[in-house]
Amino acid sequence: MRYLPREEAPIGDATWAMIEEAVVGPAKMQLAGRRLLDIHGPFGLGMRTLDHKERETTAEASFGDARARMSAPETTPIPLIYSEFTLSIREIAAAEERGSLLDLDAPAKAAIACSRLEDNLVFGGNKDLRIDGLMTAPKASKVKLGDWEQMGQPMEDLIKAANALDAAGFPGPYTAALAPSLFNALYRRYEEANLTQLEHARQLITGGLVKAPTLASGGVVLASLRHFASLVIGLDMTPAFVGPTPTGYQFVIMESITPRITVPEAICVLTGK
Repeated sequence: MRYLPREEAPIGDATWAMIEEAVVGPAKMQLAGRRLLDIHGPFGLGMRTLDHKERETTAEASFGDARARMSAPETTPIPLIYSEFTLSIREIAAAEERGSLLDLDAPAKAAIACSRLEDNLVFGGNKDLRIDGLMTAPKASKVKLGDWEQMGQPMEDLIKAANALDAAGFPGPYTAALAPSLFNALYRRYEEANLTQLEHARQLITGGLVKAPTLASGGVVLASLRHFASLVIGLDMTPAFVGPTPTGYQFVIMESITPRITVPEAICVLTGK
C-alpha cells in the first residue's frame, strides 16, 4: 500500500515476515468478533465512514411554484485503531547478519492491544462515536444468566436465548460468543452421559460458538445471517514502518473497522449475574 510504504524500512523480507507472523498469530488468538460475524472489505484506508439510508431533513426552500428539500445519508464513522512499537537496530542487525533470534515481544503485544480494542468496539460499541456494539445494540433481546457452575444451567440459558430470538422471528441458525469464564464452564462433562456441555451447546448453536477474551462477563447469541450484523473493514490489521529512532526502528500496527448492525432484533444479549 502506497500510504504505508514497506520499502522505506531498512530491513529484509525475512524480518518483515517475522514481524507479520508476530502480529497475525496473537491477533487471531484474541479476535472473536471476526469469527462470529461476516466481514465486508477491506475497502481501503481512505474509507472513513459507512453510509446508511437517506434521511430527510427539515430544511427546505421555495421559489415561485418550486420547492426544494434536502436529504443526507446517515453515517457511521470507521475508527482507526493503531499501536506503535520499536525494535532494536542491533537486534535486527544480529538477526539478519548472524541468524540470531529477534525479540518480537513488542509487535505481539501491540497486536494484542489492537485486537482487544477492536473487539471492545465490536461487542461494546462506542458512545462517543455513536457506534452500537453487539451487546449494546438497541432492541436486542436480553437473558439474565443463572449460575453456570451448576451442571445444566448453561444449556438452560442458551435455550432461553434461542426462545427469545424465536419469539422475535429469528429461528436460527445461531452463533454465539461467551466470556472466557462462561466458555470454560462448558467443558464440564455430564455425569450420566459421555458428553460435555460444550458439545451439547453446539447442537443448538450450530453456526459457531466462540470464546471472547475481551468480555469480562456475559455474552451474545445472534441469528447468523450476514445482512443482520457484520464487520466492515477499511484497512485490515497491517504492520507498517514509521521511521528510525536513535537506537531502533519504529513501527505501527494500523487497522480501520466498524460493526454494522442492521437488525438488532436478531441479537440476544446474555447478561451476567
